[in-house]
Amino acid sequence: MSKHITRPLRAIGSSSRTIRRSASTVAESSTSSSSSSDLPPTSSSSSPSSSTPSEPPSNKPSGLPRQAFSIPYSPVPRLPNFPNTYNSPIHKHYNHPSPLFSPPHPSKYPTTLEDQNALRKEQKLSAISGLSREELRGLNRFVVRSRKVQHMTKKGKMGVNQAYVVVGSPERGLVGLGRGRGHNGAAAADAAFHKAVLSMDYVNRYESRTLWGEGKDLTGKWGAAKVHLRARPPGFGLMVPPMIHRLFTACGIKDASAMITGSRNRPDVLKATIQILHGGGNPSGFGTGLFGKKGPRENKGQGMRSKEEIERERGRYGVDVGRRT
Repeated sequence: MSKHITRPLRAIGSSSRTIRRSASTVAESSTSSSSSSDLPPTSSSSSPSSSTPSEPPSNKPSGLPRQAFSIPYSPVPRLPNFPNTYNSPIHKHYNHPSPLFSPPHPSKYPTTLEDQNALRKEQKLSAISGLSREELRGLNRFVVRSRKVQHMTKKGKMGVNQAYVVVGSPERGLVGLGRGRGHNGAAAADAAFHKAVLSMDYVNRYESRTLWGEGKDLTGKWGAAKVHLRARPPGFGLMVPPMIHRLFTACGIKDASAMITGSRNRPDVLKATIQILHGGGNPSGFGTGLFGKKGPRENKGQGMRSKEEIERERGRYGVDVGRRT
């Protein structure tokens, strides 16, 4: 059988070692020290000779916690517009003002020459044409030709840029062609746009989608270029060469076909087509030899005639004949 091992219990006595506590246990240490002082001191052995005398109290600072104290603190705010210098830069977004440079007064803004100010040109063009600035910006614009040309002078060959621009409004049925020159392509295109807006004229469209008439009324010639236009039924689309396609898109013609015979020079094709679209050629007082000058070629020929014009010429009302889709 197993034997039971019994050991005598030692009495709990006060330790001579100094106990150090943290500042967070100030209240707990005070209560525990008061409770432990009530217990009587006991020795580890029963004989009086084995007892050791207690050490005298020392003057060394004990490890007991000190009383709580606070450090005065006053926040120093940062200046809202702290100077941004090269050695201490501050991150700035593009849409935020920078405190490094203050904006100048409007009276100190640089001024440009009148001929180079696009806003003043736009205002003048709006006053002459009767269109608002929003309508001018909403016009269909096509740069159909842009190249560099030269003319010979006593100083040599002088180069300049040339551009042809087609401008139109499909809602109003307006279209015009302009030629401009400038020291670069952008300046030439702006000058051509200005002249094209001034030369815009109304195009009388059948059902607001195609051409009036047929045959010789839709045939135009300019130089060596000859253009033949044809009206087409609804949904046909535009089956025309690229240069004529620009004109029809600008003035709002949706159903038509065309053919070019002879030269395909772009300016000649454009001028021959516009001569047909504008119509009303050969007005009285031009090309009669008066004042020693000939009439302009733009006024030569008949061009496209609408139903109202034919009725006025014949003195009768027109009647639609045939199946209408």
